[in-house]
Amino acid sequence: MAERKILLTRQGYEQLQRELNILTGEENAKIAEMLADAREDDQGEEAVFFDAMVSKERLDERVAHLQTVLARAQIIDADEDPNTITPGNRVTVYDTSEKEEFTLDLLDTEEITHGRRGVSLDAPVGRALLGKKVGDKVTVEVPDGTVVYKVRKIDIIPNN
Repeated sequence: MAERKILLTRQGYEQLQRELNILTGEENAKIAEMLADAREDDQGEEAVFFDAMVSKERLDERVAHLQTVLARAQIIDADEDPNTITPGNRVTVYDTSEKEEFTLDLLDTEEITHGRRGVSLDAPVGRALLGKKVGDKVTVEVPDGTVVYKVRKIDIIPNN
């Protein structure tokens, strides 16, 4: 079975790459120093060594995860269909019951997990909006009940 591509904005991809660089550089050096200090400790502090080992394992897991995400990433650089909502779009919707307009960024779950603000493509609202056009109404079940949104505008998320 082929692994699912992870759709990332250029900004999201670069943010994850920066985090990976920091983790493999500065953080790895700090933990290596902690381990060396713990090994040389004449007091035989096993707790210090254990803490350093746990930190090293967490770092290694995070690095491996980021490497996997980046390797599977497909970068969204352009809006293939500017008239239809697709991943990487900034969508302005009007909530018909609240009588208010707001904007949502549609992002892959991985990008949201790593600190970007937006609506996941896997969330009910994200799934409901995909494929819609300006003027379409979308009815979505959310934790507070049912909401109806009218799509007002579709843009590509800008690279900030």
